[in-house]
Amino acid sequence: MTPTPEPVATPERRWPPPALRVRPFRWYWAAQWPTLLGTWMQVVALGYLVYQRTGSTTAVAAVAAADGIPSVILSLAGGVLADRLPRRRILLVTQSLLGVSAGTLAILVATNHASFVAILIVAIVFGATDAADLPTRQALVADLVERHLVVNAVALGAAAMSATRIVGPSVAGLLIGFAGPSVCFGFLAVAYLAPIVVLLKVIPDVHPLPRQAGATAWGELVAGLRVAMADPLVRGVVIVASVLAFCGVSYMPFLPVLAKTQLHVGPEALGIMYSVGGVGGLVGGLAIASMGRGAGRLQLMLVGGVVYAASLFVVAHGAVLGMTLPALVGISFAFVAVSTSMTTLLQTDTDPALRGRLLGIYATIFAGLQPLGTVAYGLMAHSVGLFNAIGVGALLVGATTVLVVATPSFRARVSGLSPGRAGPAAAPDTLA
Repeated sequence: MTPTPEPVATPERRWPPPALRVRPFRWYWAAQWPTLLGTWMQVVALGYLVYQRTGSTTAVAAVAAADGIPSVILSLAGGVLADRLPRRRILLVTQSLLGVSAGTLAILVATNHASFVAILIVAIVFGATDAADLPTRQALVADLVERHLVVNAVALGAAAMSATRIVGPSVAGLLIGFAGPSVCFGFLAVAYLAPIVVLLKVIPDVHPLPRQAGATAWGELVAGLRVAMADPLVRGVVIVASVLAFCGVSYMPFLPVLAKTQLHVGPEALGIMYSVGGVGGLVGGLAIASMGRGAGRLQLMLVGGVVYAASLFVVAHGAVLGMTLPALVGISFAFVAVSTSMTTLLQTDTDPALRGRLLGIYATIFAGLQPLGTVAYGLMAHSVGLFNAIGVGALLVGATTVLVVATPSFRARVSGLSPGRAGPAAAPDTLA
């Protein structure tokens, strides 16, 4: 079965983005804003809380690991779950559990009962729940909009993530100074009510596609991994995502080192360096969303990979803040382009019955390889120099993306010229 051909393009308004004219997606997207804002607030508040209580950077790292390790271990299983059960029902459970966990932490902190062990337990619950929540949320997008609008919808999600990244940490800082970190956790707990209400009232209960008789969860997981190795499209996405996670995104923890050793700036400038990433992602998300049906997935991947490589190379070798800040904007802009392209390809050009598993593999790649890349750069700092290594990693990101996009089998699969399976989304494009 070959991928469903793209519909003939017809003139349409590019703003507001056409995906927002689909009622279920519009409500679903709007409901994500408060939770994304609360998530960024929690990132700041949790680090502050742990360091305030323990005075140990090791404890901060341990809490981060408690959240991240379950995501690495369980994301593949989360993808299998997203293919076996109705995604709306999965999200009702995961979003409720995340809200209860945030509320529990808020109460513990407010009553001064938040021990380090209790914080670790909550972090583990968050990480384990997110392993099922993330691939399911990504897969649900293709259930809500038609196939040709998935790029638009994914870009809108990236714009929301980036916008809240700009605002969330600043709001968290103000709230922590005024009322303490418990308010940030409480805000996130209440924020989860928005998507839960939308899931109950607006989102259709799309049942999973029929499975083969006698199919087991383990067998379905193995089937997803086999497709990731055999299908030229999925294999290409896996290769680009792996190099991007290991060599590209893993630079971020070293921004404080860059600020101190190469740019010679203080914490105020470092804060700006972190914030401009949100600006680039917001601009990128809105720009791609405004393209409507004209957002070519191969072009997004190719241009995004090249711009990412060039921008990261400038960051690695920059000695002036005036050059570094635009390059950081370029990195986040390009990341949105590449990730939007890859996520959309997995959602629209693969077998819908495998969508959750493939997105689970994608999530596992970033959750697992990004910290490993950071460790590798730290080890190479003693031999070739930290930012020399990051510069080489930038070139590898660009070269890998160009090679994958230029591969005939990959291009043929994206163009629908070789065997593959895909299907259109079911929700109608309506103004209702």
